Amino acid sequence: MEKQFNLLQKVISYKTTESWTTVPHITFIYEADATKMLNEFSRLNKDNPCLKLTVNTLLLKIFTEAVKSAPHLNAHIKYNSKQVTGKIDIKKNINISLPWALENGEIIVINLRNFEEKTLVEMQNYINNIEQKIKNCNIHIPLYRVSASTMIQEIKKGHLLRALNAFLGASFDKSKPSKKDMKEYDKLALSDKITPADLQPGTIIISNLGSACRGLNGFMGVLEVIPPQVFAVGIGSIQEKPCVIKNENTAEKSIGIRTVIPLCLGFDHRALNFGDIVPFIQKVEYIFEHSELLEEF
Repeated sequence: MEKQFNLLQKVISYKTTESWTTVPHITFIYEADATKMLNEFSRLNKDNPCLKLTVNTLLLKIFTEAVKSAPHLNAHIKYNSKQVTGKIDIKKNINISLPWALENGEIIVINLRNFEEKTLVEMQNYINNIEQKIKNCNIHIPLYRVSASTMIQEIKKGHLLRALNAFLGASFDKSKPSKKDMKEYDKLALSDKITPADLQPGTIIISNLGSACRGLNGFMGVLEVIPPQVFAVGIGSIQEKPCVIKNENTAEKSIGIRTVIPLCLGFDHRALNFGDIVPFIQKVEYIFEHSELLEEF
């Protein structure tokens, strides 16, 4: 039995192939002790049930704050392999590319924009709004339009053959949205639907595998960095593990059960070295250790 790629699979295969053929990946596995922060988060949710905050949103907030301490991670790269020249454009706004599971099992990547100034509650409201927009419209229509925009960009870069092949592939795609579907989509207000801007590349990638496979022991070993972005975070399932606990007052050590979140940090080695992600890790450690910061989020 054969199954042809639909539009979404074509987009994913195009971007991931570009990633693995152009980006020299470096990955680092980091196990964050989130015991204090998650206990405080659980207490906050119990005391304020109307907030309905999720752990996923909490982690997005923590990583957004950590990126502020390592601004070089929040960037796009332009690289010419023939001339061996490049440029790194550090972005002011923190726009998170977040893989999002649809009800039919497909995955799209949503651009969560301007998270650098949002509070935890504002982030949750934004995500809830995105969820409603996805339900309101045919997601393949803005995806198709993003694909068309990508072909134009390829032409501007001088990649005429690649653009032609992409155009031919899209033209004969049976999953291409109909004109009727497009008209119905266009009737929706911008505030009620996913637009092509919501599917453009963000400035960092955060993928939460743990939300899809809760309780799974393991972690991501390799993580894709999708250009032009240069940094990605892969979140594993929350796990309980025996860890060495150091008493800050007496310097004594003991063994105890801690709540750990495995993180895979991936970066483009053309743009970043390991030293560039150290401030990010240090900030994450600090936030997880100082759970009182949750009140300021």
